[in-house]
Amino acid sequence: MPGLDGAARALEAAGIAVAREGLEAYGRDETMDLFSAPGLVAKPRSTAEVATVLATAKRESVPVTARGGGTGKAGGAIPVLGGIVLSLERMDRILEIDAPNRFAVVQPGVVLQTLQEACEKRKLLYPIDMSSRGSCTIGGNIACNAGGERAVKYGVTRAYVAGIEAVLMDGSILRSGGKLAKNSAGYALHQILVGSEGTLAVVTEATLRLLPLPTHRKTLLASFSSLETAAAAALEAEATGLNPSSVEFLERAAAALAEEMLGERLPHAEAAALLLIEMEGFSERRCEEDLEAVAQVLLENGAEDVELAPRERVWRVRHAVSEAIKQLPAYSAVDASVPRRSMPELVKRAHEAARRHRVEVVCFGHAGDGNIHVDFVRRDPADPHWDTGVAAAVRDVLRATVELRGSISGEHGIGMLRRNDLGMQLEASTVEAMRALKAAWDPDGLLNPGKIWP
Repeated sequence: MPGLDGAARALEAAGIAVAREGLEAYGRDETMDLFSAPGLVAKPRSTAEVATVLATAKRESVPVTARGGGTGKAGGAIPVLGGIVLSLERMDRILEIDAPNRFAVVQPGVVLQTLQEACEKRKLLYPIDMSSRGSCTIGGNIACNAGGERAVKYGVTRAYVAGIEAVLMDGSILRSGGKLAKNSAGYALHQILVGSEGTLAVVTEATLRLLPLPTHRKTLLASFSSLETAAAAALEAEATGLNPSSVEFLERAAAALAEEMLGERLPHAEAAALLLIEMEGFSERRCEEDLEAVAQVLLENGAEDVELAPRERVWRVRHAVSEAIKQLPAYSAVDASVPRRSMPELVKRAHEAARRHRVEVVCFGHAGDGNIHVDFVRRDPADPHWDTGVAAAVRDVLRATVELRGSISGEHGIGMLRRNDLGMQLEASTVEAMRALKAAWDPDGLLNPGKIWP
């Protein structure tokens, strides 16, 4: 690529770590079958070094793709046009935990679990929580507006980003927001960057809201004889007003894949579907009373059995589902989000699409907020129906999602994977407004090209 050698020499002369060999891992994320090799990887340690990387790349007309933990599932961190991967792995410091004001200030390479554990030592909670918490990074969470299992109670990443420092493609530094409960001074540019998938600027520091750490936490496991009944009961549990922190849905096939990988089984292993419902708060008695009330609602809405669950075991299985699916010969995932009352219909249509196109589907995810992961899976590498059926089945689920007034991405982002499908959900004028913002911030289109739009 013209300009890449010049960029490499300039970055090395500036003392920035640059690698040009052994880069295969930087050409993929957790998305099945997507790969594009970078020309080089830059590993800055500071905002100033990020600014140098971007300004140099702009001068040499080299595309740049920022990368966090590489755990994305939409191809968002894959360098489509090669060029420079800007890895933020070395910018991994928690700069401050301000307990009195309940804010954390972190670099983008901080691993989510590391931040959570540091906050818990101060009796504080950073509530964003995913199955990939041990490897995903705060910068990646911000780029995709990550949600996860606690979103039903606490909301998604955007609700906790109070301020951002970021670098634009020309190397200039932008700061917006801060450790403030209220702030109406101009545009909230930090909120625009949440969910922008690294296409507008590279986040180098984030100020995050924290909450008091609940002292008690208990989990229910409920079994059901049908998927539709479980999905409908999840809505009734969330609608109690008792504010569960998690309402998770697992159909039998999803649980079985995780159980097989882990070598352990959940209670009620043969049920068609399971719900995991968690309560957390500051009184053990209140948690128990709320769980009892939710259990009664579940039983009234078709649960075959409800019991207090062995928390670590059931969550270990829940967190292993995605990893178990990735170990199959092939899969194709839809990160569908619909209004909560439409979730049972989405699950029904996903299974109809699977039968119609003769492929297998596995549904699981965040039933409390309507974000269901619809994964079509291939167990047999020689399955004759996979190649012709899976694309059509995915298309049917995407159409159903939009017809139900949902979103084709609840928490994974559009990236490469769904860029050709964005027009199914958004009007042309809306897409053009987004493109105009991109053009204003990155007129040469060098920052994470090939993402979001066709």
